[in-house]
Amino acid sequence: MRRLWWVGALAIFLLGVGVIGAMAYASHNTPGRLTLGDHPPTAGQPSPMPPSSELADACGEGSFARPAVEWAIQPGSQAGFRAHENFLQWQFPHEAVARSNAVAGFLVGGADRRNLRSACVAVDLRSLKSVDKLPPPLPPASDRDQLFQEMLGLGEHPIAVFTTQQLRLPAAENGQTFHLEFAGDITIRSTTKPVKVSADCRLDSAELSCAGVTRIDASEFDVPVPDGPIQVDPTITIEFSLFFA
Repeated sequence: MRRLWWVGALAIFLLGVGVIGAMAYASHNTPGRLTLGDHPPTAGQPSPMPPSSELADACGEGSFARPAVEWAIQPGSQAGFRAHENFLQWQFPHEAVARSNAVAGFLVGGADRRNLRSACVAVDLRSLKSVDKLPPPLPPASDRDQLFQEMLGLGEHPIAVFTTQQLRLPAAENGQTFHLEFAGDITIRSTTKPVKVSADCRLDSAELSCAGVTRIDASEFDVPVPDGPIQVDPTITIEFSLFFA
């Protein structure tokens, strides 16, 4: 009987060590938030692939009044999401992270490049790729990419769109980072909801870069989240790092 007790205690100890090890592994293999320094465009960067027709049309002519001054999204921009995952009721410090560099859109405003009258950012969700790593013996994180087709309804709703109106940039020095809090609307699966965005931005001469986040409830957009051995928190963080010129 005493031997059985020791065997049971050892099994619990090894399980605990395994869980702690997996948690440590997962916490060190979750990419950090997108920042202003993530993949800025450079003169030597190869030309991007032409956007899909749906992506090009999402923020196309006729959607907004288009004043003379306009910034267009540049190569190197990316957007994606992160969500907390739990495994068999264990709350891991791990986040599922997927990103897309198929991003298009614009900012338009006055000649002083401070008063923005409208903005539109579109993301092709079909190009989302997982960039985090799961602890062994779990399968590669990239295996979840095949779930996006059904979860996001990509056959009928391949594009997500964010829009905002009337945004004033602060009078920061050229090259100085400044913080913005603003409201907008996001459309996923043909459902549009208001959101609040928090972003750090930097204006360098005729170029503007912004990196930030907003949060949504997946259930409000009819996006189902896994609820089996792997559970996903329905509060999803949407993140972006965008470059305009």
